[in-house]
Amino acid sequence: MDTSKEREPMNDTQQETNGVDGDYRLMLDSLFETALVKLDRDGNVRFWSKGAELMTGYRGEEILGRPVTVLYPDEDRKRGLAEQELSAAASQGRAEVQGWRVAKDGRRFWASVLVLPTRDASGVVSGCVQITRDVTEQRRQELELRKASLMVDSVTDYEVIMLDPNGIVRSWNRGAELMKGYKADEVIGKHVSVFYTAEDAQSGLAARELETAARTGRFELEGWRVKKGGAKFWANVVLSTIKDESGQLMGFVKVARDLTERNDRDRLLQRQRDEILELSTPVIQIWDKILALPIIGTLDSLRAARLTESLLQRISEEEAEFVILDISGVPTIDTQVAQHLLKTVHGARLMGAESIISGVRPETAQAMVHLGIEIGTLRSRATLRDALQLALRLRRDRTAQQAAATSS
Repeated sequence: MDTSKEREPMNDTQQETNGVDGDYRLMLDSLFETALVKLDRDGNVRFWSKGAELMTGYRGEEILGRPVTVLYPDEDRKRGLAEQELSAAASQGRAEVQGWRVAKDGRRFWASVLVLPTRDASGVVSGCVQITRDVTEQRRQELELRKASLMVDSVTDYEVIMLDPNGIVRSWNRGAELMKGYKADEVIGKHVSVFYTAEDAQSGLAARELETAARTGRFELEGWRVKKGGAKFWANVVLSTIKDESGQLMGFVKVARDLTERNDRDRLLQRQRDEILELSTPVIQIWDKILALPIIGTLDSLRAARLTESLLQRISEEEAEFVILDISGVPTIDTQVAQHLLKTVHGARLMGAESIISGVRPETAQAMVHLGIEIGTLRSRATLRDALQLALRLRRDRTAQQAAATSS
């Protein structure tokens, strides 16, 4: 083999590329997710790593010696972005930039680039090294999170916040600020129990709620919460878990609504219903030791319970001995209504009062016989007047008997 033939001289680009130490180049080429590129002072590529090839699709022989601007979008080339980045690195010692780059097949990717100037022996800038990472996916996730954050902040009627697994506040939306009066920097990093009443915080309610949500995946409740300044409000709270792909708990999403107005309205309606019930079933003292209870309208379970409760309370207060239950205002008597009446009678008997039913119309008596309703020894009269006369006579007889027993 003739070894005397001279090889063709290598050009500057080949010399610089091949001049990289073999082991060092292997190390650089092992960084597959990072593109390492060396440029001369004119912005031409002098070194091209394996990571740069994988990221852009250009092989070394296709890109060496060409201007790096081939990787820049047209709009960035026209405004001289590559030159601006090199100038910034030269004047500041480094430059960190992010922007679009273009692969060989025309695909755009979002790049995070660190630009470091290189200098010759005399200290003059001779070019730069670019260390590039493809952060397209990270940018997409950041944009999605930003969109989600903007969306959450647009919800002003709800508190939508994130908690870590220990219940520490990690995010704070506009709705939470309006609802509770705290700015984000006042609560982020604090435990969610700061919004609980002192009693609930001391009892560990927040920890129990978080534990239940972590175990079941979701927890919902209504209760008192505290605003900045100490004012209480009635809240509906939903806790949902956030888990990673492996099922590991990462934290919670907490959604809350201020239901104080609804709660106040419900309590007002309940109070009005109670007042109506009391007006429709008034317990009247018509004589000493004698009470009357006119029942008007349909007698359902709720009303019957309130009626019995009210009657027993008055029997205790007045030490009543007789109670007249007037049913002339009850439109129909069925088995359920009769059972409610008998329970009331039984309750009065336990309190030491004897009951008399008045207002029993012929059709009412017929219906009770037809239904097989047994009233036992319960006394009844057709009118309230007749029932009162019976009660007075029974009371006189009882008083006389007591007097006779005392004298003997």
